[in-house]
Amino acid sequence: MKRLEAELRRGGKEDQAYADIISNVLQARGKDVPLPEEATSVEVRRFNDEAKADLEKDGYIINTLTGQSIASLREAGRNFWTTWHKDHPEFEALVSMQSEVAVNPSQLFLPKSNNKTIIQQQKMIKAFSQKLGKKIPGVEAIMGEAADYADLAFAHFDATGEYLFGERHDHYARTNTPTADGLVAFVGRLYSVGGLSVYDWHADHGHAIVFAAPLVVPKA
Repeated sequence: MKRLEAELRRGGKEDQAYADIISNVLQARGKDVPLPEEATSVEVRRFNDEAKADLEKDGYIINTLTGQSIASLREAGRNFWTTWHKDHPEFEALVSMQSEVAVNPSQLFLPKSNNKTIIQQQKMIKAFSQKLGKKIPGVEAIMGEAADYADLAFAHFDATGEYLFGERHDHYARTNTPTADGLVAFVGRLYSVGGLSVYDWHADHGHAIVFAAPLVVPKA
């Protein structure tokens, strides 16, 4: 990212603004951060064979996330219904994890997890994770970031031809990704027309259509 910042410094006013964003990210994290294009060199975390077999037996579908961002997904031709995040390049630049991720399409959202704060939803996912971990050792469930759910939505469609969010589920998944003071992103409603939707909502408020959608990953 330092290399990109230096290149942007040589550009015009808009490039300078992007350079300032990158500089702030580097200062906040205290170290250089790989770009999405560079992230492909990072080893993808994978389930062991036994866990993978058990997950698939229970109806889970396993996809691989590869460090995509909302920006890189759109540049690759993926459609997004929402446009507000184009004005927030720092949010759009956040990348997904590099890991195999399992979801059960028929049980994507935790029952009765809507109308709850993000802390309550995180606790529900933790309880779900503990129960699943006893049944299938070597896995855990987490609340993902906005880029994780976006990457997953398109990866799942590529693998199955089915819309993970949308035709099967008309809900949204809460994420851990902040967008502004007290607001966090939620992702969902991907249809054949329009594209994926990304919005935000108050972290300390629940919403009728915003649910907890656990992502099952190899246990760290």
